[in-house]
Amino acid sequence: MKTLFLRIFLSFWLAMGLIIATSIIVSATVAYQRLQALDAVEPSDLADQAAARLAKEGKPGLFAWIGEAERTHAGLRIYIVESHGVDILGRPLPERIQRRVHSIEMSGALGGRNGRPVQDMARRVPQFIGPNGEVLTLMTTFAGYPPFAVLRTTDVNLTLLAIAFLFSGLVCWWLARYVSMPVARLQDAARSVAAGNLDARVSDQFATRHDELGVLARDFDRMAEYLRSLIASKETLLSDMSHELRSPLARLRVALGLARREGADLPKQLGRIELEAERLDALIGQILHLSTLTSGEPKLHRERVDLTALLNDIVEDARLEAGVAGKRVEWTPAGPALLEADPQLLRSAIENVLRNAVRFTAVDTAVDVSLKRDDGMLVLTVSDQGPGVPDLDLARIFEPFYRVADARDRDSGGTGLGLAITARVVSLHSGMVEAQNGVGTGLVVEIRLPASAQ
Repeated sequence: MKTLFLRIFLSFWLAMGLIIATSIIVSATVAYQRLQALDAVEPSDLADQAAARLAKEGKPGLFAWIGEAERTHAGLRIYIVESHGVDILGRPLPERIQRRVHSIEMSGALGGRNGRPVQDMARRVPQFIGPNGEVLTLMTTFAGYPPFAVLRTTDVNLTLLAIAFLFSGLVCWWLARYVSMPVARLQDAARSVAAGNLDARVSDQFATRHDELGVLARDFDRMAEYLRSLIASKETLLSDMSHELRSPLARLRVALGLARREGADLPKQLGRIELEAERLDALIGQILHLSTLTSGEPKLHRERVDLTALLNDIVEDARLEAGVAGKRVEWTPAGPALLEADPQLLRSAIENVLRNAVRFTAVDTAVDVSLKRDDGMLVLTVSDQGPGVPDLDLARIFEPFYRVADARDRDSGGTGLGLAITARVVSLHSGMVEAQNGVGTGLVVEIRLPASAQ
């Protein structure tokens, strides 16, 4: 039973089955007991009672006695047949009684013999004499037993009603408890999260449940964990942003103070102010870009992109920057490599990695760029000949504002956001990015993206 629907369905089905089975057992038991009781009733005793009432009160008393006797012996029908084969109350005779009346009539004993009751029929079909000397015959039959005629009796109906309430009440109580407990726990956890307790969880109490409520509890925990990490990352990002924005502003104030001094080198200080303003503008632009990428699931303008052609353009731009610094970018174009992607976002992600490699590779060395297909994935590798990254910092270089060496990155113009943007863009394209130190020296960054069918 893996689903809540199935549990509810089977619970009600079980309750109905128990009620029906119990009804059958009770009905059969009561019917059997009453049949046993009716079998113990002697027709001759009934005939004596009928004769005594007839003699005392006449036919009205006899009519009343028939009703009283049938109520006393529930399920028994009493017929008093006159000599011409008609019930004294004028009721139609059941087929079984008609056959018995016909059989006695054929034997010539229906009206007695010589005006007197037949003695050899006293126990099986007792006879007695009415006030006018007519011989009357008493016959009995069961009123529909066995077994379900007892359902028409009040005491059995009340018993079955009580049993139905008992079973249905127990099943519904268990079902209500089974459903309401996790819902109440989810409600408490949701209120805790709404109150700011982002560590509230519910799945520990329902870890063994595999129905919809168990899945809902685990989904709630994943949502709470995502909210906690999202808010934590936003708080960290806000703190880092404050720190990063404060640094260029501080340098701007210093440059402005130096420019105001008497005899200051004004062109130099204005150049410094311009440089810091450009860095501040670039930082704000990257912060806005990263904020857009991390706010939920941004809409991507996907189209069919040839990664090889895109790399040709990116590498040409990088070669211009590298050439000025006495560095090279090695790239050998291969065949078409198609994928579904947002070309502008993908370009910015690859440019961040390639410019970072050009920035830190040693002078008179080359940055190697390669592209290959591996098991349905396009694998882009960028290797530099720089100082590399400590192993403990490899996973953290894709975090916002994280720098291996703050002073070195600032001097080179880095903001600590480029690789974070790359990681987010690659993730939005269902890919992955990782970094590792090269053999001997340098850093190797590998980007894996799902390829389209050729």
